[in-house]
Amino acid sequence: MMNEKIAIIYGTRPEFLKIFPIINEFRKRNEDICIVNTGQHDTLLTEMENSFGIIPHHRLSVQSLSFTSSNLIAKLIDEISKLIHKENIQKIIAQGDTFTVLASSMVAFLEQRKFYHIEAGLRTSDIKLPFPEEFNRRVVSLTANVNFAPTELAKQNLLKENISETNISLVGNTIVDMIEYVIEKENILVEYQDFVFITAHRRENIGQPLKNIAQAIKELAEENPETQFDWALHPNPNTRRIILDIFDKQIPKNINFTEPLSYLDALRKMAKAKLIISDSGGIQEEAPSLQKRILILREETERPEVVTCNCGILVGSDIEKIKTHFNLIYHNQQEYIFESDNNPFGDGKASEKIVKEILV
Repeated sequence: MMNEKIAIIYGTRPEFLKIFPIINEFRKRNEDICIVNTGQHDTLLTEMENSFGIIPHHRLSVQSLSFTSSNLIAKLIDEISKLIHKENIQKIIAQGDTFTVLASSMVAFLEQRKFYHIEAGLRTSDIKLPFPEEFNRRVVSLTANVNFAPTELAKQNLLKENISETNISLVGNTIVDMIEYVIEKENILVEYQDFVFITAHRRENIGQPLKNIAQAIKELAEENPETQFDWALHPNPNTRRIILDIFDKQIPKNINFTEPLSYLDALRKMAKAKLIISDSGGIQEEAPSLQKRILILREETERPEVVTCNCGILVGSDIEKIKTHFNLIYHNQQEYIFESDNNPFGDGKASEKIVKEILV
């Protein structure tokens, strides 16, 4: 019997970060796979591919500034459907919660192909928070042949939704594999230098919440003049405007706004920082591996493990919460160093487990 042809489909930089270790594992085994970039992200994703020597077999270029979310999903479904027929794809692998993942799972279900969901089972209590990622995840779980859960809690979330245990595999999170790979390859050292690394871009924070976050950072910078605050801005011009308007062209000397960083540069920054402040889901998962505490700029997280293990603290956009927890942690070595022998996101062998199961 011929091997079933496998496609790995991604469309954004965060997806690539967690799918690369799986691509790498297939390569180690000399397995033939079809790599597909849908083009949800453009320049940042291409730079990431170049950094890790990945040349997709197909680039679908589905994104358009004139598209609504519905237009984008429709375009993704159409392009992915054409591709799997052209290449005779029988197994589809996708990671995370984007429209690329949702469309891939729908095509696989409707065209009766096998679908494997990497990082399945993350949940909040609100289908609209985060929007639309929470909805995407719930739909994808229904169609997946195998839901690869990163944590025990994620597995339990799936079971509560009546996903059969035979369709769930607990493997850990591939971000741990990725960080271990990069730290070794780039010889990155974990340090605790006197600066804070900041990002903020989530859709639910745009507006007054982001104004509050910027105000909190402005006040912290003024109250801690010896501490450097490095804020990597998001490309979204609306996000930038909201943040910079709070400073009204009077940016404290110890705040350094930068353009978006490459993954390697961001990881180097986080590895050296004393504290991380961010609303990023991916950074929440990266922090434990880097032994960093993180103030999470969200009201809820679909990664509660980072809070349970005392690595992360939910502060939302509350100015006083942000400042209070900063002051409790930043100047206390026993607080800002996160020490855990049991990373809640796995042991760095997730990719090996996933590939082994897919090839059965």
